[in-house]
Amino acid sequence: MDTELADVEAWLDARPPGPEPAKGRFRQGAVLGEWRIEAYLGRGCSAEVYRVVNVRTGREGAMKLLVSEDGGIRDRFLVEMDTLRFLQSGAFPTFYGSGVSGGNPYYVMEYLQPFLFPLPRRDVPRFMVAVAKAVQRLHNAGYVHRDLKPSNILRRSNGQPVLIDPGLVKKMDKADAQTRPSALSIVNGRPIAVGTIDYAAPEQMLKGIASARSDVFSLGKVLAACFEEKPKGPWLAIIRRATQESPDDRYASADDFARAIRRRHWPNALRLLLAFCVVSIISALLLVPPNAGEAEPMPPEVVEVPADPESLLKLPDETEAAHLARLLPMAHKDNVAAQLLVAEAYFYGRGTETNRVEAVEWYERAAIAENHDAEASLGLCYLYGYGCEKDPEIAVEWFLRAAEAGNTVAMTNLAFCYLNGRGIDVDKSAAADWARRAAERGHAPGQVMLAECYLSGQGVERNDERAKLWLQAAARQGNRRAKMLLETLGVEIENVKDTGSGSPPSATGQSL
Repeated sequence: MDTELADVEAWLDARPPGPEPAKGRFRQGAVLGEWRIEAYLGRGCSAEVYRVVNVRTGREGAMKLLVSEDGGIRDRFLVEMDTLRFLQSGAFPTFYGSGVSGGNPYYVMEYLQPFLFPLPRRDVPRFMVAVAKAVQRLHNAGYVHRDLKPSNILRRSNGQPVLIDPGLVKKMDKADAQTRPSALSIVNGRPIAVGTIDYAAPEQMLKGIASARSDVFSLGKVLAACFEEKPKGPWLAIIRRATQESPDDRYASADDFARAIRRRHWPNALRLLLAFCVVSIISALLLVPPNAGEAEPMPPEVVEVPADPESLLKLPDETEAAHLARLLPMAHKDNVAAQLLVAEAYFYGRGTETNRVEAVEWYERAAIAENHDAEASLGLCYLYGYGCEKDPEIAVEWFLRAAEAGNTVAMTNLAFCYLNGRGIDVDKSAAADWARRAAERGHAPGQVMLAECYLSGQGVERNDERAKLWLQAAARQGNRRAKMLLETLGVEIENVKDTGSGSPPSATGQSL
């Protein structure tokens, strides 16, 4: 029950309302719309929270039911619900639906878990960078959160931070030449304090003004809460900069805040480099012989410039193990490309023993940093249970992120999920659509999947000729399944001519 109560506090930011009832309005097994009540989690000041399951899809969610009769609170609840429905950018929980029961509105979102503060020190950089990215997405959409704090940051099962409680999220007014975009809270002609006093910026509490830099102030306070003891060194410098009293003295954006976290070791590295240069110069001067100026000029020497040791590519004559050993420090310093390569090394056993649990951890780090190849690979791990618990719903989430960013592997796998009902409802039209997107980008497995849709009439009208054209496109790339299906259809592989295009002509005769 302790975990459930922690969830409630995180969802509702509940102030102690006095004795809490043992049970909510609804009992286990009650059905509201498509949602069956599985557990009552608790009550805050104005709403009850339940863990629910969709009776049609089996999807788990969290239901927030308004129980207050106060008209102002009801209005805020409806605004919160509409804001959550609108802000589906990955920064906020996925909105599943809403309804009314007995005159009380409710909405359902994805079920999330709280973080336990303080965090393990090794997790702080990744956590804060991911939170800052979520905040930046909100700012890019023209909104400011105004209530960032630890209890308003929950996590998905893959560890990805998610912002919650959008009740105070507000659209920022457009800036003129003298001001930056901001949101103003005025009641009866007077500014009102907005936010939580320990985390809100001074201008929010005193003037009712909130901007992107106000959220940066809150990010600094959240960063401080990540540590059990007072942070030191670069962490303290970042917190001080983020929480300056004047907005002008803070980081200009959440992205700048995240960048400072990634580069927190740079000052020390620069000091070490400077010290090394000074020592080298002094040593060189001390070693110059007295008659150096009278020496015969030396003939020019051809020096072979070594390969860049910072290169992510495997160097000539470098073993797989040595390559991995060189990549790991870069990956630990949040080099996303290095993280992806390290993940693949562990997944395929390149230079190390196969360790898919370790691979998943590195895929997640790169995926949280929005590397779309890592997102697609992480989706495959969750789809088949490679190095993690098999969870097709999470797999679909990662496939969607990568596919919407143009990753063809994710598009093909998303088509497979829609076609077979893996982690999502069967939708053969959507399956054919995603397969087509991958196929048109020249992805051979996507071309084969689209061809099979045409052969079986799943999501598209059956058309064997179109299927053959897509199979021929895939066969030209060496796809074995395409060749096997062409043989089954009686098409001679050797007669498939390479037209120089990875895609068959479209219905209009134009190359796709």
